[in-house]
Amino acid sequence: MRTLPAIALLLLAAMTLARAGPFEDGVAAYDHKDYAKALELWLPLARAGDPTAQFNVGVLYEKGLGVDPSATDAAQWYLKAAEQGDLGAQYALAVLYESGIGVAKDVDAARRWYHAILDNPASDKAATATKQRAQARLAALVNATQDIVEYRGGRFVIARAADGSCVVGLQGAITPDAAQGFRSVIAKAAAAGCDRPWLLLESPGGLLFDALDLGVELHRAGFRTIARNACASACSLLFMAGSERVLVGSGARIGLHQSARRRGNDRVCDPTTYSSASREIAGYLKAVLPEHADDLMKIILDTPCDTITWVTGQRALDLGIATRTEWRDVQVGPPQKRRSSR
Repeated sequence: MRTLPAIALLLLAAMTLARAGPFEDGVAAYDHKDYAKALELWLPLARAGDPTAQFNVGVLYEKGLGVDPSATDAAQWYLKAAEQGDLGAQYALAVLYESGIGVAKDVDAARRWYHAILDNPASDKAATATKQRAQARLAALVNATQDIVEYRGGRFVIARAADGSCVVGLQGAITPDAAQGFRSVIAKAAAAGCDRPWLLLESPGGLLFDALDLGVELHRAGFRTIARNACASACSLLFMAGSERVLVGSGARIGLHQSARRRGNDRVCDPTTYSSASREIAGYLKAVLPEHADDLMKIILDTPCDTITWVTGQRALDLGIATRTEWRDVQVGPPQKRRSSR
């Protein structure tokens, strides 16, 4: 846990002297080690919903400064601030969940808050430092064994966590060797006791017919799919083959467009329904998403191959592309210069 640096607070107090108020008076009281006074000044602000004051009150309760120590009360105040996007509160709350102090131990909740920190768009120096610490704790928390299946053009990374959950990362382009590599992944995942594994798509796309072959394999194997970033073209076809399909974060989106074919040295878009590519895509969508295949095919045929129709959020749900979206990005609270540090 962090301690509150007196020098930093002295500088903060000097910067905010001209804007004296309850919060700044609380900072001054804290700097003079009058923690009871700091709590008296910050508590009304915290109750009124100020996330920075909520975070600071949490610090006082956690450390027992000016009040009897109470990890339970600290966790409650951290949660209020964390839900408003306060990075420090999110980190503190994650640590409490990880250790089971003040709250019931919940490793999954700790992971969610660490991910919330990493997904937060804040990029100042303090936010970057908090994200680095969250990333380190998250990496240690995973406690996963890994196996790698390479194929020409990319690789599959199989991560099996201590709780038995498995995530397979597809990293690289979809090539003729991808489907064969995936069959090896299926066997390894089954041998490791993975239950309904996830396929995390980190692929720029690739060859259409090879993507269709791979999609059929993952659909038959009952894999679930996740996208955290842009997933277009052949990647989108793989995503739609998942038994569950989750878009995570505001950057997750699925891109659709027409197939293309070569005419000499030129790449030509194919908007027709009777070409072999269109027939294969239509048949594939009928197999993996029968209720939405026609609507999806219309979007594909209406979008030239040199552009992309991006689908995300509620529209992805309405079209059946995704079964769930998780928006981990949160609003950033009041300016961080008002906060104390732990």
